[in-house]
Amino acid sequence: MGSIPSHSDSWLPSLTLPQLLLAAYTGLTVVALVYAASTSSAAFGAYNSQWDGAGELRSVAADTGTNVTVGTNVSQYPTTDADGTVAVVLSPEKPYAPSERSRVAEFVQNGGTLVVAEDYRPHGNTLLAAVGADARFDGRTVYDNRNYYRNSSFPEATPVSEAPETAGIDTVVLNYGTTVRAGNATTLVNTSEYAYLDTNGNAELDGGEQLASRPIVTSEPVGEGRVIAVSDPSIFVNAMLERGDNRQFVRNLIGAHRAALLDYSHASSVPPVAAAVLAVQRSDALLLLCGVVLVGVLLAFDRRLDELVWDRLRERRGRGLGPHLSRDGVEQYLNARHPDWESAQIKQVTEAVIKHRAERQRDD
Repeated sequence: MGSIPSHSDSWLPSLTLPQLLLAAYTGLTVVALVYAASTSSAAFGAYNSQWDGAGELRSVAADTGTNVTVGTNVSQYPTTDADGTVAVVLSPEKPYAPSERSRVAEFVQNGGTLVVAEDYRPHGNTLLAAVGADARFDGRTVYDNRNYYRNSSFPEATPVSEAPETAGIDTVVLNYGTTVRAGNATTLVNTSEYAYLDTNGNAELDGGEQLASRPIVTSEPVGEGRVIAVSDPSIFVNAMLERGDNRQFVRNLIGAHRAALLDYSHASSVPPVAAAVLAVQRSDALLLLCGVVLVGVLLAFDRRLDELVWDRLRERRGRGLGPHLSRDGVEQYLNARHPDWESAQIKQVTEAVIKHRAERQRDD
């Protein structure tokens, strides 16, 4: 199969149709791999743009003017000058080790605000206990047959306390959430009096299940800081931010702070590319190494490009037999220098030049 026709002065290499198709396929594959390695499909994931991801959470936090960090290690919790920083934990998949719980507790004791959003996993309650909070998540699904967004599993809750977290909020919408056993914590948002906890899991109000108004958001001081418990992490996902006043509620939680740490240290939702970028950002040594490698690549590319440009210029002008001159370029050069030579002689000398060049490159 012949090459794609090109002008003799073209600076682009002559490629066959299969080569062009292979190049296009390779390019699409690389793009797909990079995309897959930089996004996540995990629920509550910071890099998941689907309905159940929390990719929008970073934008909401950044729009408040807060400096946002996606944390992949508990060591990123500040333990000094923690005042002014809010850390958000969304339904951790793995338990925090004792040393990690101590680090988070120290963050709160020194003035940090910790937001724990949980529904059914046990690790949220373990973290609340470790930092000295009194609130606990109930773990049973809350339904409301009277006040809901779409059906009874999307109950609507309303503020019951005037606080910065509830400013400008009329309704918070849950999605198969639970409730908070407040203890000595202050209740900020409650369900309606028609809500009930589904004890037997049949999604219906039975004789042993009572209608009552129950907390879904609580706040309490711990040391110099505060702990806020939210009984449904779904409030923070992309789709639910558009329900009721959920977006404003999340803005209120984060916007009053100069820094926000989205704690994904115990979730498997940070994709490889994003994790690598975050690791480089945290390490001055890695950042310096990447800079040195990038400069080296650019210098090498610049040198190779410079050689190619000069070879092409010589090829176009018909002068100079450069080491990277193409077969067509060699023939043009010989025709210009030896117009009296016949075509067969030109081709014979061209083959000799190409063969000699290949042998020299192997020797090098």
